[in-house]
Amino acid sequence: MVQQIDQTILDKLLPRKENTHKGSFGTLAMLCGSEDMPGAAYLAASGALRSGVGLLAAAADGELKRVLQSRIAEPVWISTASLPHPTATAFLCGCGLGRTKDDLMIELLPRIQVPAVYDADCINFLSAHIDVLDELSSTAILTPHPAEFSRLTGLPVSEIQEHREESAAFFAKKHGCVLVLKGHKTVVASPDGEVLVNTSGCNALAKGGSGDVLAGVIASLLAQGHSPMESACIGVYAHGLAGENLAKRYGMRGVLPSDLPMEIGRILG
Repeated sequence: MVQQIDQTILDKLLPRKENTHKGSFGTLAMLCGSEDMPGAAYLAASGALRSGVGLLAAAADGELKRVLQSRIAEPVWISTASLPHPTATAFLCGCGLGRTKDDLMIELLPRIQVPAVYDADCINFLSAHIDVLDELSSTAILTPHPAEFSRLTGLPVSEIQEHREESAAFFAKKHGCVLVLKGHKTVVASPDGEVLVNTSGCNALAKGGSGDVLAGVIASLLAQGHSPMESACIGVYAHGLAGENLAKRYGMRGVLPSDLPMEIGRILG
């Protein structure tokens, strides 16, 4: 039975006690961005930080690191060679990564021992190395849009869109992952057959970069101790609601993905 993700999902947010420190809210290690797409890493990092993660350890080298350091002050910076991060409680990979890190991911992904979110170019990598997905030792959340999901499955986009719930459920069960099939009425499917459809969102989110923010939000919730399904469901609902709220202020055309993190932070409280 397909269920809906609505406002009640926010009741599952973990409480934030007063007597805490950054270590109380997890560490997210992130491998995102490239020299051609530094903005994707910036948006993912902003989404993660505004969603409450205690520490963000961003892996970046060279020019990418220099550009990101000029845009965002909060992360600690680590080298890609230092991954997997020893104290991470979750891992995020893929936003704006490009395909120059494929050799690294063949070696790295099977060594990840914490729950992880795989987005964008990491999904494109897994499409060409589906055996790596089946070998992962940690819980994986994949967040494809329909074209990326088409590459993963070999199914035409038209067929995926016609059977969104069934396609997501089959893939999640087959590969033992949580599948977030993005788009109008985003579908979240679990390995045990649970399927939920999001009720929030609007076309203000139809801009490049919105998905990077979503990946950061889901990974942040994962790092803070939420289950993979809770992280995905809370993330997609808050992300969609943020788009709705911002559209009332700026119009459907006027919302930028960089507007989303602060509004998501306000929603999550």
